[in-house]
Amino acid sequence: MANLTLAYKVRGYSTGTLGRAICNARTHHFVADDGGGDEVGAGELFFSGITACAVNMVERIANTDSIDLDWMDVGVESYRDSDADHGDLTLYDAIRIKFEMWGVDDEDARSLVDTWKKR
Repeated sequence: MANLTLAYKVRGYSTGTLGRAICNARTHHFVADDGGGDEVGAGELFFSGITACAVNMVERIANTDSIDLDWMDVGVESYRDSDADHGDLTLYDAIRIKFEMWGVDDEDARSLVDTWKKR
C-alpha cells in the first residue's frame, strides 16, 4: 500500500447565487463562476493551474540542470465539439498547450518540455 501524505486541501462552497462558488486554498478565497458569469470560470481556473504548474516545474528543471532560461510563457487553449451532445458532462475534444521560452536554444527547450511531459 502507498504511503500517502496530504499534498493539497482545497474547498469550494455555495454562495446562494446559482452558478457561482467561493473557493478556498489555505487562507486564500476566490470566486469561480460556471463560465457564463462575471468571474473567472471553473474551467479557466483548472487550465490556469496547469499553466502555473508547467511554468514552475520547467523553471525548476532548468535551474536544476543549469539551463539558462530567461523567461517563459505557457498558454492553454481548450476546444469542444459544438455539434456533439455530451449531456451534462464537460468534455474537451482538444487541448493545446503552447510553451514559449526565451534564453534557451531549441534543443534545450524541447528537452525541458519533454521532461515536463514525462512528469
